[in-house]
Amino acid sequence: MDNTQQRLASAYHEILKGLPQHWLDRSRSHEAQYAKLSGLFLPGTSPDYQCAPQKILVVGRETRRWDVLKGEETFESLETYICKAMATQQDHLARFITRPRDRGESFFNLLRDQADQHGSAAIAWANLFCFAWNKKSPVRWEHFKKLLEISEQLLKAQVKILQPDIIIFANGASSAKFRQGYFPHKGESSVCSELGDFCDQGIALNQLWRFKLQQRIQCYRIQHPSSISAASRAARRFLLEQLRISTEGR
Repeated sequence: MDNTQQRLASAYHEILKGLPQHWLDRSRSHEAQYAKLSGLFLPGTSPDYQCAPQKILVVGRETRRWDVLKGEETFESLETYICKAMATQQDHLARFITRPRDRGESFFNLLRDQADQHGSAAIAWANLFCFAWNKKSPVRWEHFKKLLEISEQLLKAQVKILQPDIIIFANGASSAKFRQGYFPHKGESSVCSELGDFCDQGIALNQLWRFKLQQRIQCYRIQHPSSISAASRAARRFLLEQLRISTEGR
């Protein structure tokens, strides 16, 4: 592991050491409340990420199963599980980001567009939620409150360690309340500034919104990249152009 990977793994361990082990080891997967819980989503990075001129973190809501323990594999330790989870995610990203574009619109097409502009090494991937439920959003799972707490801690650790220049929250407006819970933009607890939109450029507020996180990281919120509406496609094209211009200006 390089230094960034090691720091991520250490942060993950500190956050997850209090998590009920049966969320990970599948020992209670025969119970209805845990039967459809995915493996844990824990991103790593490319070894060249820290050398990228402009680092971009894309926060998705992809809901693949993320089977960290495959087949008859058993849970050995939290440390081993974390390493397997990080390798699973990073291998998946490395394979999919270099594949030809999917037909239509998809989350990975957005990542591929970013990689074309900035290089694959510059792209890191995170999720708003660290588990999926029934291969979908976990918001209806009975233990969602605890899942949300862990997800917030993991995402904040990723932002702190990866130090991206840009974050794209590709979750859509429907999950904005959870992002705003992690990173408030109102009141004394606000960590966001320079809130703005692109309405003057013809892009609706619900399609694209911007803010600065911790007075340093330029952030954008867009609809999920699978959205096929003309407005969503236009917002994505506009955002890609904005990022291209910002890169050329560095």
